[in-house]
Amino acid sequence: MVQYLGTMKRFYYILFLSIGILACSKQNELGGGTDTETYTPCGTYKSDQKLYQGSKGGCFYYNSKGNKEYVERSACKC
Repeated sequence: MVQYLGTMKRFYYILFLSIGILACSKQNELGGGTDTETYTPCGTYKSDQKLYQGSKGGCFYYNSKGNKEYVERSACKC
């Protein structure tokens, strides 16, 4: 009986540890809470870059490295 309880404790420990690891990996897959929104195109900028409008009204495009480059808000046609 005592050995059974020790095995169950070990089982639950591994189970909770696995759930924690899965939850953390899923959050990292989503970006860890950073910029997971999807944006609708709002026009184009130099060299046919698609412009997007952010949640706070900023107008930007993604550069070749995948980073946001902000431009004047008037450039967005949303």
